[in-house]
Amino acid sequence: MTERFLLALTNAFVLLIILMIHIITPKTTRRNILFGVKVPERVMEHGEIIDLRKSFTRYNLLIGIPALLLLSFLVYRFPHSLFVTMATFIYLGLLFLIYLRFNYKVKELKKEKGWGKDAEKIVLIDIKYSRDKSKIGNIPPLWFLLPLILIIFNFILGIVLYPTLPDQIPTHWNFRGEITSYRDKSYGTVLMLPAMQLFMLGLFYFSNWSIGRTKQEIDPKNPEESLRKNIIFRRAWSIYLYVITILTILLFTFLNLLIYGIFETNRPINIFAGILVAFSIIGGTILSLKVGQGGERLRLKDHEATKRDIGREDDHLWKLGNTIYYNPEDSSIFVEKRYGVGWTVNAGRPLGILILMLPFIVLIITLIITERL
Repeated sequence: MTERFLLALTNAFVLLIILMIHIITPKTTRRNILFGVKVPERVMEHGEIIDLRKSFTRYNLLIGIPALLLLSFLVYRFPHSLFVTMATFIYLGLLFLIYLRFNYKVKELKKEKGWGKDAEKIVLIDIKYSRDKSKIGNIPPLWFLLPLILIIFNFILGIVLYPTLPDQIPTHWNFRGEITSYRDKSYGTVLMLPAMQLFMLGLFYFSNWSIGRTKQEIDPKNPEESLRKNIIFRRAWSIYLYVITILTILLFTFLNLLIYGIFETNRPINIFAGILVAFSIIGGTILSLKVGQGGERLRLKDHEATKRDIGREDDHLWKLGNTIYYNPEDSSIFVEKRYGVGWTVNAGRPLGILILMLPFIVLIITLIITERL
């Protein structure tokens, strides 16, 4: 197998995973959310809603699979890291257009059926949760001392070994484990990976911190159960994020040892990278399906599930197919996603806009660094 064929095959696999996640996302969202739109939970069992869900799956398969094959073929023809990144974003954009089509259909159906005309205007806030975040929800900050120690070890090791390292430092390997590029030895080259680790740890820690600061959605009709589910939800994702943090820091540590010449081949690192990717995808998917957004899919033994109407009508606060929360009057920076599982930011606040742009800034910096290696 040539390297470009393996690259195309890897790209196809990544796009297939994206497609599968896109198809199952409606099953992980809150039970009164249909393609980003709030609807009465009782209508989810109606035939037209079931047909709409099936149609969503069908559209994704009929459009997503041919697009996947075409983009992977183009990656084979143009095996450049920039084009691979572009292919992923093109595919995400295509799937997003499919979602927007169904988001629009639900909005029209909601208007036609008159759902939401008598929505409640009550907002319930849990003061105890806001006052005592350290005892419930996300994991303690001290847990992040372990990956920090690993990063400090990498810095010290690089400084100690620097005089003994060759003048040319390997920086890239192909799929067969052969070195394909070198860089002149310098402290910047030797300590680049530990510096990246430190930056990534900061992002992971910030993500964990934000889990505990996110505005919590509570069902006014069943506040106690809603609170308990949300706490379990946050705790589960906080632990998942911490495991991803440890695995990522370990992967970069092994790669650092390879650059320093302590490891002779990159194959064990490729295996470990596969484990990290598999855990990220499979673990995240299972957690999403088992727990759901805000703990929605959990079944507590001492409570029976109750079906809700729309509750507070706030669709107007969500933009671009109900994917971006915009509310300048809300002081919260972090809120639960309307569609899917996880959190997003309030784009109505200046800090929220900055955080919203941060992933794109990180991506651009990463591409620049990759091109220079």
